[in-house]
Amino acid sequence: MSSSNDAPAEPDLLATIAAEREINKTFYRFFRLTDLNEFEEVGVTCFTRDALIEYDVMPGPRQRFHGRDEFVAFMTAGGPRREPRVAHVVGQSTIDWVDGVPHLEAYVTVWHWAATRTPSGLHRPADWTVVGLVQDQFAKEDGRWLISRRYVAPVAGLVAAGRAPM
Repeated sequence: MSSSNDAPAEPDLLATIAAEREINKTFYRFFRLTDLNEFEEVGVTCFTRDALIEYDVMPGPRQRFHGRDEFVAFMTAGGPRREPRVAHVVGQSTIDWVDGVPHLEAYVTVWHWAATRTPSGLHRPADWTVVGLVQDQFAKEDGRWLISRRYVAPVAGLVAAGRAPM
């Protein structure tokens, strides 16, 4: 994504600030809802209908989803999850306006558990952790700023003790 800053001109400063505030809320809401396994809500609250979502951080080939419904179907496959198995820690983010379109970038650390507790009920360490660079493009749909394009790539590989899922 380009780093040029083509935000709306000065007279639109308040509109730009309001847009960026909503963009940040949408961005952070995605991670909170994902951590709570509320994937249906993630779809309608965070993505445009035709969003292109690509992940290069999961094991195997790049995962690509065409539209929020395809993403939600993938995330909910296998039925409801009993407990959260991921936790996202979001680093600082930046928003650049390129030709009037907001682009957000941020580093995100994701902790993954195959199971969060031992058989005796004690908390256990994460199985694997990855740091990713999230690059989002936003579009206004139905009066809300939503993610229209997402690309996530690994930055540091696996960084915690344990092993990636097989």
